[in-house]
Amino acid sequence: MRKLRIVLVLLALCVGLSAFNPTQTSTGSFVEVLGISPAYAQQAKKKKRRGLFKILFGRKKAKRKAVTKRRNKRRGNRRSRTRQAKRRAASRNRRTANRNRNRRVSNGRKVAASTVVVKQENAKKVLVIGDFLAGGLADGLEKRLADVGSIVVVDKSRGLSGFVRSDVIDWPARLKPLIEEHKPSYVVAMLGTNDRQQIRIGGKRYNKRLPEWDVEYAKRVTALGNVLKESGLPFSWVGLPPVRFKSMNKDFLYFNETYAKAAEAESGSFIDVWDGFADADGNYSRSGPDVNGQIVLLRPKGGINLTKAGKERLAYYVEAPILRALGGRAGPALAGADIEFSEPELPKPVEYDPVKTGKTVVIRLDDPSADGDQVLAGATINASISTVKPPVVPVLNIASRPVRREGRIDNYIWPPNSNGLPEATTSPVASIANSPGRPIPNGVRPFRP
Repeated sequence: MRKLRIVLVLLALCVGLSAFNPTQTSTGSFVEVLGISPAYAQQAKKKKRRGLFKILFGRKKAKRKAVTKRRNKRRGNRRSRTRQAKRRAASRNRRTANRNRNRRVSNGRKVAASTVVVKQENAKKVLVIGDFLAGGLADGLEKRLADVGSIVVVDKSRGLSGFVRSDVIDWPARLKPLIEEHKPSYVVAMLGTNDRQQIRIGGKRYNKRLPEWDVEYAKRVTALGNVLKESGLPFSWVGLPPVRFKSMNKDFLYFNETYAKAAEAESGSFIDVWDGFADADGNYSRSGPDVNGQIVLLRPKGGINLTKAGKERLAYYVEAPILRALGGRAGPALAGADIEFSEPELPKPVEYDPVKTGKTVVIRLDDPSADGDQVLAGATINASISTVKPPVVPVLNIASRPVRREGRIDNYIWPPNSNGLPEATTSPVASIANSPGRPIPNGVRPFRP
């Protein structure tokens, strides 16, 4: 009986403990009743019992988490090392670039100091007028003619000027005072980049490339050409180069044609630089060879202006006419002296004589000139000088028996005889056999119709 009571009490305690919430910490709780310490209650609260699923699969998940953690740690360390290596390489490249730049600057200063040519007091002046491209042309000419002491470049360009915006600057009216002020010996004009806009005529505005627009534009271009001709100075009118936008290139081609007509009509020279800044198809090309033959960027990202290399390349086309008109380039010992410019003489071709020179001409296998690229095959045929003799076919007169075709389907002899059948022809052999005075070959019977 006593044991039964003890069992019932234990069951009651188990039921009470299962209904008890250990998170409750209020006064008079069952924890205090049972005499359980608060520290033990907090530990029981934090530590939860594992279920059957965690007991079976919890270890694999924990192992997987540990492996992922180690992998992430290694990956983070690797990334950290990679970032550090990139920072060190970038820092090293910056130091090298700065060192090379300083070296180039110092070398350039030394070269510039050694090749500086002092301009003469009576140096001839080259007046450059036009828009912002003309300003770049003036910069390129100053660099190209820096070693010529007898020529000075005077830049009087205006970036936003042109033939349309006469309110910015009227070049036909402004050119005369400039010539009287600076007294140049040569004039270079380059403008038109800003002219793709409406033009004002008598208070009215006309859109680009309308008939009224074309007439007024040609009139203003001709006016500038007349002023250049009246000055009596040699001048060059530089055309516009291609740009990145095709719609602008169409207008620029029309402008260049107008400028060329005006320059040639006023006894000036028009310098077409289109192909110098285009590809093989005549389209815009951002890069190309510079004056030294190295492939560089000639145009910036905008595709309209010029880089330093592009300005120097543009000046390269104008340099030769200026030197021909004002004097050639002097050497270092004759800096500033006036030397006449003459075209270089081309070397004479070496006469091909292997016996005397002991040299032969090397011909490439893919050279088209070696196969007569300028001569059309079979263009001229002279049959009179032909050395080929026609073939001679021997004729053998061998006698044979005559062929009788009377009544056969292949008897096509015409006309028929009196019997309604075609007449039998006499074969050459039969005629020979029946001819009098000639011997009859053995085995041949005379032919009798």
